[in-house]
Amino acid sequence: MPSVFDHPAFSSTMFFPRRDATRTPPGATDVAVDVGDGVRLHLRAHEAPDARAALLLFHGNGEVVADYDGAAKHFARAGVALMVVDYRGYGASTGRPTLRAVLADASRVLDAALALRAARPLVVMGRSLGSLSAAVLCDTAREAVRGYVFESGIGDLDSLVARRGITLDAPLSDRDRDDFDPLRRHARCSTPALVLHGARDTLIAPHEAQATFDALATTDKTLVYVPDRGHNDLSLHDDYWRALTDFVRRVTVT
Repeated sequence: MPSVFDHPAFSSTMFFPRRDATRTPPGATDVAVDVGDGVRLHLRAHEAPDARAALLLFHGNGEVVADYDGAAKHFARAGVALMVVDYRGYGASTGRPTLRAVLADASRVLDAALALRAARPLVVMGRSLGSLSAAVLCDTAREAVRGYVFESGIGDLDSLVARRGITLDAPLSDRDRDDFDPLRRHARCSTPALVLHGARDTLIAPHEAQATFDALATTDKTLVYVPDRGHNDLSLHDDYWRALTDFVRRVTVT
């Protein structure tokens, strides 16, 4: 049976690509990441000479790398040099997004980030849609990757489908869950993890953060509900930056 996740009706309601050709800001470098099939993804790396680690961010849906140009300095204060990547069809990236392709691209993006990290340890972060890319990576331990951050993340595959307005005739197959369910990936994650979620998130309910936290195999994990915040405004609260700074400091101690 064909997977619902490969159906055009799913992709058309899942992805909201926005093109962007913003100039590279001072102190940043733009890199084209070859992910195969002639597709190149746009990755922007921001300088932060005093940072103790690099952070690779898979951003949220409808966002592009330029949306984080102003935030790079806040990430630097949290101890990380920010790298942000656009999915297929987003920003200056080529190709067309499908969930299968976006998840398959994650390992190539990680390879590029590891080459750019200037020998620093790396933290991988996935926000909202990006939490699925981070989940793909977290089920394999890598010495250079010291931690994973899941912000406003997806923790219920069935709810993800339902939010697309799609009614299934049968339950999701075991193959679909192996390929796409983040909780199955989390169950193999032995790397320290931080789960950040808005206590008032009405798009992805807070119980999905709890599901993510519960599924993570690592014993070094932290769940932080950011008070009075929804899906897109977590970074406007001090608790967000405090939790991120503390996590980065702790997992990068040599």
